[in-house]
Amino acid sequence: MDNSLFDMIQNKFDSLTGVYERSAIENFAWQLVQGKKPFSLLLIDGDNFKNVNDGYGHKVGDLVIMIIAEKIKNAFADIGIVGRFGGDEFIVILPDIIEYDAVWHACRNVHALFESFSVPEYPSLFMTITTGLSRFPKDGNSYEELFEKADKALYRGKQKGRSCFIIYLDEKHKNIKVHSSEAPNSNSMQLHNTIFTMLAKSDNLKKSIPYVLQFFCTNLMIDHVGIQNEHELLFSEIYSLSRGKEFAYIDDALISLNVNKATGIFYINDIKQLSFSHQGTLLQKCTEQQIMSTFFAEISYGKTTYGYLRADSTSLARIWQHNDMDLLLTAAKAIGMALHYQKKTLKDIL
Repeated sequence: MDNSLFDMIQNKFDSLTGVYERSAIENFAWQLVQGKKPFSLLLIDGDNFKNVNDGYGHKVGDLVIMIIAEKIKNAFADIGIVGRFGGDEFIVILPDIIEYDAVWHACRNVHALFESFSVPEYPSLFMTITTGLSRFPKDGNSYEELFEKADKALYRGKQKGRSCFIIYLDEKHKNIKVHSSEAPNSNSMQLHNTIFTMLAKSDNLKKSIPYVLQFFCTNLMIDHVGIQNEHELLFSEIYSLSRGKEFAYIDDALISLNVNKATGIFYINDIKQLSFSHQGTLLQKCTEQQIMSTFFAEISYGKTTYGYLRADSTSLARIWQHNDMDLLLTAAKAIGMALHYQKKTLKDIL
């Protein structure tokens, strides 16, 4: 990269990570716009970083931020300039790189580095990033416009389940509205009510269950969603864009062993973590179906367990979000309640 570009940046560095401060990187972007020099703007956000601080403490949180910054710097060492926007959020400027294939590969390179994310002292700690990208002058004539477009792309990535990158395209992302903190809560309440009503009050579960599974695939971008009892996979839905087309029963004994008795769920963000808990058989079964992350919610009522509602991610490891897990758990409990009052088993409704 042309060293003269550095003359445009104030020498202000973030004390924790060593990358540029927000004011310096924003000033750099502003000067590129003023000089009509093409560039791409990336917003990179750590996924579920709050869970790191809450679960491991702020000292480990700072360590994770430094590791994230180092990986981003390594990915863009020769082609871009990295700044810390705040917290676990980073902003990257790629001067002269705006062609779609070039920015796609740049994003892929940084995300590839996070496939091997690790903190030696905490082997179970897993971290991913989500990236939104916009390009000047294609996507806007000011820094503010570019930031808004990159933020929309980032928001879309978060909606898709995180651990991905989205390149802003007007025809796909123009109408995205980045919701306030209140909006998702209201929407979530409506979804819970809709799912519960559709299942708990249904007199035709054979018809309503596939509809709900399809909803989870298309709206939560989940590759596999299905229902299995003690012996077999009874309902299944595979997302049309899923890379993994193999969706088969997983031995009930391997799952029930892991289910949290208090919550009725079992989930794992990255199946490689199974090797740390010496669950080689379950790891093998997941690998055979290209499963990277999996979630199970117990379908039960009272002391009776009918089976599990299962969701898998096959293309990338997925950090399961509380809102998504709550919706899946609501569906599982609603099915359990309906089976109880109809005095049926899962097999009976086929």
